[in-house]
Amino acid sequence: MAVVRLHMFCLVVAIWVCVSSCGASAGQDAGPVVSTVSGKVNGMITHTTDLPDKPIYTFLGIPYAAPPVGDLRYRPPEPAPPWEGVREAVEYGPYCPQNLTMLSQLEAPIAFGEDMTMNEDCLTANVYTPTVDPDASLPVLLWIHGGGLMCFYGSPPGWEAIAAYQDVVVVSFNYRLGVLGFLSTGDENMPGNYGFLDQVRAMEWVKENIQNFGGDPERVTIFGESAGAISVSYQLLSPLSKGLFQRAISQSGTWKTFPVNPQPLAVTKIIAENAGCESTEDTAILTACLKEKSPEELLDAFQALGPMAYLVPVVDGTFLTTDPSDLMKNGEINTADYLLGFNNHEGGWMGLSSFLEGDPHDGITQEEFVKLLKTTMSFIHHSNPNLDKMVDAVVAEYKPTNPDDPMSILYQFTHTSGDSYFAAPTILVAESHTDAGSRVFLYENQYRPSIHPNKPDWVGCEHGDDLFMLWGFPFLEATRTVKAINYSKEDEEVTLEMMAYWANFARTGDPSDSTGGPTDSPSLPTWPQYTPDNPVYMKLDVVPTTEVGYKPEKMKLWNEVIPQIAAEKKDEL
Repeated sequence: MAVVRLHMFCLVVAIWVCVSSCGASAGQDAGPVVSTVSGKVNGMITHTTDLPDKPIYTFLGIPYAAPPVGDLRYRPPEPAPPWEGVREAVEYGPYCPQNLTMLSQLEAPIAFGEDMTMNEDCLTANVYTPTVDPDASLPVLLWIHGGGLMCFYGSPPGWEAIAAYQDVVVVSFNYRLGVLGFLSTGDENMPGNYGFLDQVRAMEWVKENIQNFGGDPERVTIFGESAGAISVSYQLLSPLSKGLFQRAISQSGTWKTFPVNPQPLAVTKIIAENAGCESTEDTAILTACLKEKSPEELLDAFQALGPMAYLVPVVDGTFLTTDPSDLMKNGEINTADYLLGFNNHEGGWMGLSSFLEGDPHDGITQEEFVKLLKTTMSFIHHSNPNLDKMVDAVVAEYKPTNPDDPMSILYQFTHTSGDSYFAAPTILVAESHTDAGSRVFLYENQYRPSIHPNKPDWVGCEHGDDLFMLWGFPFLEATRTVKAINYSKEDEEVTLEMMAYWANFARTGDPSDSTGGPTDSPSLPTWPQYTPDNPVYMKLDVVPTTEVGYKPEKMKLWNEVIPQIAAEKKDEL
């Protein structure tokens, strides 16, 4: 299931890129010059459609680390080298090397990143701010992009909206992906987690520079969706990022969604062989050979593994000192304020055709449900002899309301995916962070944007739907060949609410506390804190409401019953 879900991550974010390509700002002009530790940058002025008198100063493509090329490949990032004069910061930097096969299959009038270049020298950041007054001390939101740790980039248009409406500074950035960001030999020669180390370096860059962009370096919130949310969760477990941020937001994903690979060397050897490296047990020689290969050769070598191949984080002893489950069990957690949640139908519709043999509109039989479930669960549990027992437990819990209706059966299957990979990991992590003493706020996003007219009515808010709102698309003007989208008044209302909740949290650590925020910010229902005694969560919708205890039996199934069955298997071996 992790593999199927990985490709859905890339598919979803690519579609958002195609949609967001029509979401450039209403206008842009020459902007101010700001100093960074590496040199001066000259940005531009942009606006949203509804706030033409509210300029947003935008700086694009600023190097936050040295190019990770040559001997710096497969090594922690180093600070960006200085430059002379004023650097023009009006274009996004290249996106990091990645396989585009899946993305190129999209039936969209604008291809993924068609107006950008791909280059290994890709570690750049973008800043969106309503002021460049060093004394402004505005809260900072540092965005970590999604894409399964394999694809996408940190430059979607849209951050002008939340910056303008909520008086916050937003920073986005690229980080190394896939075969260049998460390959590992499992030892000191190629420890791995380079994409995560890039994220730490981006946090350091923010701490060093953001004051000159109007931001408060002591009030930084890291936030992300999908693999970005997973990254945030891992950062909360790393000693390297401690003190570099004060708050965190995970949207649709935690470390449990992408658990670590305990034996990364096996796949690295195969990739090295595919790339033409001589077979060897000496990981130093293997690493040296991989450093000599071009990014294209490495991408081809990885792609040769087939569509089921993927790379995940590892325990490297530096960024991640031990398995995340042990860190959580021991309370070794960065106790930042934490807002996290998921959409109510993460596995709803997009991507169903990638693993169904028939037409999703026809539904599936109960036999197909069991077969699909066994296949997807085997991606994580592999050759576990108790796999059938696990599948039986899931089937017993996810009974269709109408056993004779193929669509009712498919509906239940979509929720096994969303619950196991998003909801249950989020609940598990929320509980661990509350136990460690963090303030936690939990949500389920129930709002389905109005731009999905061709999806069945039974599909709710699926993976990535929250991006339309958070990126403020209803308030950005269409400027390219992609057709404009007619957002509804409800879309606009939910967008303003979500941006306010997120910005309030970045300012105060409480999503419903608007202290210090804009006077015209929307009035929001109170969002109670999640605690073991009161596991309350916010149901985000046109009118947000609260509920206590999210799907307790299903969460128990994924977080307790299934692991217990798996442990029984291990004890027997």
